[in-house]
Amino acid sequence: MQQSQQAANAWRILFLLFLANLFNFFDRTIPAIIIEPIRLEWGLSDFQIGLIGTAFTIVYAIAGVPLGRMADTGARRKIMGWGLVAWSSLTAVNGLAWNFWSFLLVRMGIGIGEASYAPAANSLIGDLFPPHKRARAMGIFMLGLPLGLLLAFFTIGAMVEAFDSWRAPFLIAAVPGMILALFMFCIKEPKRGAAEAVQVATSAVDKPLRKVLAIRTFWWLVLAGLAFNF
Repeated sequence: MQQSQQAANAWRILFLLFLANLFNFFDRTIPAIIIEPIRLEWGLSDFQIGLIGTAFTIVYAIAGVPLGRMADTGARRKIMGWGLVAWSSLTAVNGLAWNFWSFLLVRMGIGIGEASYAPAANSLIGDLFPPHKRARAMGIFMLGLPLGLLLAFFTIGAMVEAFDSWRAPFLIAAVPGMILALFMFCIKEPKRGAAEAVQVATSAVDKPLRKVLAIRTFWWLVLAGLAFNF
């Protein structure tokens, strides 16, 4: 009975993580869809338009390393919750930007907020599901990526038309993120390593980054990710 309750709770948490991942990608896609009215309003060059996405990506990648380290040792629900609060509130601020530089700086802040989510969510999924169920759980979680993009491309234009402003999607998108943040703080985290069939060591790993970089498969995954996103 207790195991069935734990399993049901794990799937409920996974659904919450999926929704947050969906809005993670929904929020970050908004500028790509409404960049033309922004360009016209502020008279942006192609270089400035490209800089918006580039700055976000660089900040997101750099911030992910220390935030991932925090997810190894800290309360993951708090990391995800505050990350949601940060990127959702800054998404709303993005809709209030008054020039290119204010817009760019806020996007960089959103990059830091969003970088907090994936490491903590992946870590939590690893402790919620045993190895034979983990791949399916990760597949469901990662569905947030294509479905978030799909939702964005189907709704953002309609929002702009309905409110006659490119700023509207930023303000609207902040609402579900703030609501999801409240649920994140209420998650009851499992013990680290709780889903493993074999007891794992809880002591800190010596030079973990070096150990990861020594895995050849990791480099293939990095190269595949670079090629795909390029």
